[in-house]
Amino acid sequence: MNIDNIERVGVAGFAKSGLYLAYLLLKLKKKVFITEGKEASAFPSVVIEKLRALGVSFEFGGHSENFLKNTQLVVFSPGVDTVTSLAGALCRKLNIMQVGEIEFCSWLTKARFVAITGTNGKTTTTFLTYRVLKENKGSVYLGGNIGIPFSSFVLKTKPRDIIVLELSSFQLETIIEFKPYVAAITNIEPDHMDRYPEFKNYFEAKMNIFKNQTADDFAVLNEKSEFLTDLRRRTKAKVVTFADEFENENLSCVYRIASGAFGLSKLDCQKVFSKFTGLPHRLQLIRKINGVSFINDSKATNPASTVWALKNLKGSIILIAGGKDKGLDYDQIIPYMKNVKKINLFGAAAKKIDSALSKAAPTQFFNSLEDVVKGSLADAKPGDSVVLSPMCASYDMFKSYIDRGRQFKDIVNSL
Repeated sequence: MNIDNIERVGVAGFAKSGLYLAYLLLKLKKKVFITEGKEASAFPSVVIEKLRALGVSFEFGGHSENFLKNTQLVVFSPGVDTVTSLAGALCRKLNIMQVGEIEFCSWLTKARFVAITGTNGKTTTTFLTYRVLKENKGSVYLGGNIGIPFSSFVLKTKPRDIIVLELSSFQLETIIEFKPYVAAITNIEPDHMDRYPEFKNYFEAKMNIFKNQTADDFAVLNEKSEFLTDLRRRTKAKVVTFADEFENENLSCVYRIASGAFGLSKLDCQKVFSKFTGLPHRLQLIRKINGVSFINDSKATNPASTVWALKNLKGSIILIAGGKDKGLDYDQIIPYMKNVKKINLFGAAAKKIDSALSKAAPTQFFNSLEDVVKGSLADAKPGDSVVLSPMCASYDMFKSYIDRGRQFKDIVNSL
């Protein structure tokens, strides 16, 4: 897409991606209009004033036709739904083209993409893919849903580079021309049912990762997926499947990306895997107190993620759960709860989780994260693990799952 004739660009959402998009657009010498549903007080005033001094126009506390009518293109941050949001509706009314950050940034580089999505495991898979390629293939960039906005580095990239992106369904909703050399799906299970009317809508968003692939590209798929036949049918790319090449599916997926698309060996992967000690907020051991392990699994924002945690932990578990409900079924974890001695609940979804799981294990309600951590320590015995694996989004009480995980870590370290 040629953006030379586009002079006025809107940005919907002023979170991390929106901020970096603004700076990117300024470098491209565009007139920037940022529209944000939250009030200005939710953001650092020094940042707003700095951007205003650079010529950026702001609209806080909602989205208006009068503000957006001045734009020729609106780039949406991942958290802003182009379908249901007022900003999206106004763009359609005003016939303004709307795209996501991933799509927009892909217009600005000729580097090859490795795009990884899935309901669970995509962050670990993305990070390890980046590390393997970085150690063996030279200039490699990491970004996307993993927490590094694509817009923060896209102008640095060159045609010979590789860009490894973790992509959420939200980011894939707005794909138009984005074409990954490698598209990998770790797995697909129901998630974000608070955003999607049905599972098929979520599924279709994920399928956009294949949208523009050709026979020169690669699709890396989970051999055990119940959707494997459908996934094969959706892509024109060469299909590579993974299953049990390593001790877990994440490592197996990385290996198939590295070997199938880039010709690397199992040994090349093992050298990287052997140094990997895990990512923050994903089964991260914080500390032990009197023989009780405190584990931060704040990134488990759906029940399927908590199932993965329960399958990979040993010994008795006190599970801390709760947060913003995403319309998912919590009872799917019941078959994996044999080691769960108690569930301590907090947050907006506490009562719904209690209804689903109270027959499988004792439950108790708490008012805050600090209270639930202290209560869990009181419940625990030496050898137990206290595991924050919420099964929910974080936005009822926290800025993000990262904020929730950091606060959990601070509370545990203060005990």
